[in-house]
Amino acid sequence: MSAEPDNPASFTVTATWDPEAGVFYSWSDIPGLHVEAATFDEFVSLVRDLAPEMIADNLPLSKGPFIVRIEGRCDLVLSAA
Repeated sequence: MSAEPDNPASFTVTATWDPEAGVFYSWSDIPGLHVEAATFDEFVSLVRDLAPEMIADNLPLSKGPFIVRIEGRCDLVLSAA
């Protein structure tokens, strides 16, 4: 993925809450990026630290800067009232 300076490449990382494990886990279009964290803030910090390395290692033709959008998700299974 490459981009012009005015139009940086963008990636999406989804943080999904797993209530049984008590962690957020990731789905991402950044190859090799797998994150788990107990809090959303920790999740964001890990993405900030790991995403540049994963992009450099797995998408060598990509040049920065990059936009990384982090989306939160929680699936609820509810009974009717």
